[in-house]
Formats: sequence, structure tokens, C-alpha cells
Amino acid sequence: MNRKNNSFPGLIWAMNMFCDLRLMLRLILRLVAPLLCLLWVAPASARDVEGIAAIVNDEVISIYDVDQRVDLFLATSGIEKSADVIERMRAQVLRSLVDEKLQMQEAKRVEIAIEAAEIERRLEGMARDSGMSLDGIKKFLGDNGITVESLKSQIEAELAWNQFVRRSFSGRIKIGDAEINEQYNKAVRAIGQPSYLLSEILLAVDSFADQSRIAALSAEIVSQLQAGVDFGAVARQFSVSPSAARGGQLGWISASQLEPQLAELVARLQVGQISQPIATNAGIYIVALMQKQESGGPDSSKNRFDVLSVTFTPDTKPKRVDRFIADFKTCRRAQQDAKKLDATAKRTGLREIRALPANIRRSVANLEAGQLGAPQSTENGVQLHIVCDRKDDLGIAVSRDAIADNIFSQRIAMMARRHLRDLRRDAVVEYR
Repeated sequence: MNRKNNSFPGLIWAMNMFCDLRLMLRLILRLVAPLLCLLWVAPASARDVEGIAAIVNDEVISIYDVDQRVDLFLATSGIEKSADVIERMRAQVLRSLVDEKLQMQEAKRVEIAIEAAEIERRLEGMARDSGMSLDGIKKFLGDNGITVESLKSQIEAELAWNQFVRRSFSGRIKIGDAEINEQYNKAVRAIGQPSYLLSEILLAVDSFADQSRIAALSAEIVSQLQAGVDFGAVARQFSVSPSAARGGQLGWISASQLEPQLAELVARLQVGQISQPIATNAGIYIVALMQKQESGGPDSSKNRFDVLSVTFTPDTKPKRVDRFIADFKTCRRAQQDAKKLDATAKRTGLREIRALPANIRRSVANLEAGQLGAPQSTENGVQLHIVCDRKDDLGIAVSRDAIADNIFSQRIAMMARRHLRDLRRDAVVEYR
């Protein structure tokens, strides 16, 4: 009996140790299993796991991920690739990847999933905007050593985060008529003031420790932009403003619609100039002035004309030209009649008059839709210009709906930035 009593505590101790060991083994396997799977399943992609750049709430960002994103940025922005530039860009690119991990984790938490077809559609849109085909953009990436999956992952994070933000915060935003009317009246009063076609990059500063890092980054960005690097590519990669998806384009804005600091800055810029970084309550701004208009009223040089130019061969008899003019009804019929006369007919489509050749501008500037200019003799024969359609510039349009949309976009962007800042604060991020 005594021997049994003496051994019983030892048995309990042994069982407890065994349970502790089992728990430890489970924890170890949970940590090691993903790496073992990567090594076992994809030995050919050893570079994918050659090193860890950061761990975000137990999810890994590899050095390869960072390398790919740096290469993607350099290839699309036009920045010359060098060891110094790569080193300076890595820190900001890694921060962007950390944010994407947090955004994707938050989207998955509320069961948001982006379909592959939606990512493909966005990729096709990017290809069109850059004047390339989908195969062309994939070849461009391949030629620069970038996998298309790297770009797709960035697109997926952007789409998922936008969907999460709208689902989470849209219902909290209330915009009253009084607020819209105030902004509308301000915009109407600004019509006679100078207006600016602007693009922006907004860099977020979340803490005092960020200030020196962001200051260095913003100075580097301005230096590269002044050297001719594509503004849109930099905005899409680094800007936290809603305009980032449009390459930073803000459209036409009057001085009264800008923060006082930015209005003063923009007023000093020359067309085509990039501003120095400027600190505001929202973050650090970099602004590019694309065009400037002294008044928001109508600008006749922006009137758009759709012109049909008909050129008759030198041996065409004058009577036939006169008959063609007398029989004119529509541009479509005129094109058919020109073909019967072996004349050449070319149509411009709606274009601003300042973009048309000088001889066409002189001929149609004072014509309305459906009117013909006087026949002109050229070395190629008699030429006739017909206005098929005309749309006059009305100046800066002021719309209550557009104002409401702008207020909504600003507020939801601010709420998204705050939420992402909270996610960063609460996340467990380990940099290697």
C-alpha cells in the first residue's frame, strides 16, 4: 500500500509532463508545418522562402515578395534601377506590403473574397489605360523579371480593402443638404477664379517616429519626379489618397477648394512643375500642376468638333463639287457620296479645336453642327470641311451630386486611414 501511495504522485507528474510535451509539439508543428509544406511542395521556387522580410500576425512576407514589388515599381515608374535606389525603396515597399497583409486579413475576417475574374478585369483596364493589350502587359512584366501574380496580389488587396471600407463605413456617413449647399455656393463663387488641373501624392504620417522616414522618402520621390519619373505610377504605389487609383489625378480644382497651405503652394507653381513636400493635417502632400486656367468660365479653345474632311481629286469638275455641297444632308450620306466621286473622306471624331490641324481650325471655328466650310484649293485637290457635331466648353461644371460624392470620398478615405492606423497599432509585426 505504501509503495502505491508513494508512486502515485510520480505518475501524475509524468502524465502532466507528457501532456505538456504534447502541447509543445503541437505548437512547434503549427509553426514549422507551413515552412515544411513550402519546402516539400515547391522545391523549384526555393527563392520564395529564401528569407523572411516580416511576419504580420503570423503571416509571412518573404524577401522575394519585397524584391518583386520593388521591381514592379521601378519598371512601371521608369526609375533607373540601381543598388542605391533599390535600397531606399525597400523600406517603403515593405511597409506597403505590411499594410496589404493587414488589409487582406481584415477583409477575410468579414468573409470578403475577390474573384479571379474581377482581378483579371482590373488588369485588362490597366492594360488599356497604358495603351497595351493584356498579353502585352504580361510580356512587359516577364521581360522585367516580374511575375504577374505580384501585380495581381496588389490588385486583390486594393479591391478587397475598398470593398471592406465601403461595407464597414458607408452607413456611418451622413451628408446634409446644408453642407452640400455651402460647398456648392463656394464652388459657384470660385468660377471666376483661377482653376488648376492637379495630381497629388499623399504620404501618411502615423507617429512622430514616422516623420524623419517620410521626410526622406518624400524628398526622394520629388527628386525622381523632377527627373521625369511617371507621376501616376508613384501615386499608385505610395499615395494613401483615394486619387491613388487614378494615378493621383484630382481633375480641375479652384483655389478655394484647396486647403489654405496647398492653395498658396499651387499658386506659386508653374505648369508642369512638381511641388516640394508640404506637411498638412492629412499627411505630407506632393502636388503636380498639369494645367492652369485663369477663369473657370467657358474656354473656346476647348470647344469640341467632329469634322468630316472631304478631299476631291484635282480632276474633279467644279460642278460636281457644287452638287455635292447642294445635296449635303448628313455626314454619313456625305461619306457615301464622296466614295461615289472617288473623293477621300476622313472624320476626326469629337476633338478639342486646339488639337485639330490649323487649316481645319480656320475653316470650322465659327460653324455650327451641320454646316460646311468654304471649299479650299490644296495641292491634293479641293478640300471641304463639314461640322458633323459640336460641343462647346461650358467652363467648370458645378454639380450638387458631384459635391456630395466628393464629401463622401473624403470622409470614407479619412475613416479608412484611421482604421488602417489602428490595425497597425494592434498588429504583431516582426521585421527581420
